Amino acid sequence: MERVLRVNTWIMSALWACLLAGCAIESPPPRSRAIRPTPAARSMPVTAHVSEPAPIPVPSPLTPEPVVMVAPPAPPAATGMEWPSNWANAWIALESWGRFNGLEAPRQYGSGFGATYQLSTSNGVMMLKPGGQTLRFAGLDFWLGFAPRLIQGRPYIHAIDARKTLQPLLGTLAFPIVRSNRTIVIDAGHGGKDSGTRSCVNGEDEKQYALDWARRVQRLLTARGWNVVMTRTNDTFLALADRVDVAERAKADLFLSLHFNAAPGSSDQAGVETYCLPPAGMPSTLRRGFADDPGEVLPNNAFDDENFGWATALHRSVLAATGAQDRGVCRARFLGVLRGQNRPAVLVEGGYLSNPAEARSISSPAHRQALAEGIAKALE
Repeated sequence: MERVLRVNTWIMSALWACLLAGCAIESPPPRSRAIRPTPAARSMPVTAHVSEPAPIPVPSPLTPEPVVMVAPPAPPAATGMEWPSNWANAWIALESWGRFNGLEAPRQYGSGFGATYQLSTSNGVMMLKPGGQTLRFAGLDFWLGFAPRLIQGRPYIHAIDARKTLQPLLGTLAFPIVRSNRTIVIDAGHGGKDSGTRSCVNGEDEKQYALDWARRVQRLLTARGWNVVMTRTNDTFLALADRVDVAERAKADLFLSLHFNAAPGSSDQAGVETYCLPPAGMPSTLRRGFADDPGEVLPNNAFDDENFGWATALHRSVLAATGAQDRGVCRARFLGVLRGQNRPAVLVEGGYLSNPAEARSISSPAHRQALAEGIAKALE
């Protein structure tokens, strides 16, 4: 009993000594509140790379859908890696996309929303501007589905533009036709009761010029070993679906539709435009009053990269052959001859018949021959 009293007395003395000396039991630090990641962020692969600061979404009148942004993956060991799954339907920092492809950080020229950003690649210089709808690459203009945004002072691009426009321009343009008996369908626009537009200089119809251009292309490509199938060889009306059927029956490797342009009420617009189908999720560059559903998936979307590759090659070559003004590689979903194609398909607008100077050039056989040679050169 006496021993127990001594132990208790010792314990009490120790406690009083501790209190007098200012001892306290340390409480655990408060738990930090976890930030719930977005669905895109949850799918991001875990890496040792330090994520970029989470940017603040900036509303844009061009795209009413909410902005989703993700942190970039770690820099790849080499280019050509699989596209990051967390980049779907997101806004990506231009620097992050460049780093993914082994490029140096973009250079900035100017300040604020008036700034231009430049990336140097092995294929050429890439330039874009926040709020602008076009990308300049290696001397050509390309229309984007979404205008780049400036977020926290840094340029961001939409993932669809990054995957379907910027990425192919780095050198992954697909040209799958390698056989010696290549088949191409050349489609002379309009015909018969469908005259197309009309020259403001001499009143001649687009359908006449388009057919002459197509025949010149036919001769050049036949001499180069192509099997050329024409949708029409005379002034005959042919429905859009019938033109697609011609390519289907011929089992064509490539479909090319040739047209001339017009700008109602304006005589100033001029130049060459080249069209392919927009990828699913990307708005059309041009609608012309037609409904445009970016969520629509069409048969020709199976050839998105090939479409863009051929459109780029054809556009560059036609501009070089004619010296025409560059109106860009564009995307349009309403073009009936492109929508249902089960092969790469491109439509070229060879100039504006509503522009007096360009209409006079188009009326010249020498100019139409130059247009044809530009097409043939691209398809070598």
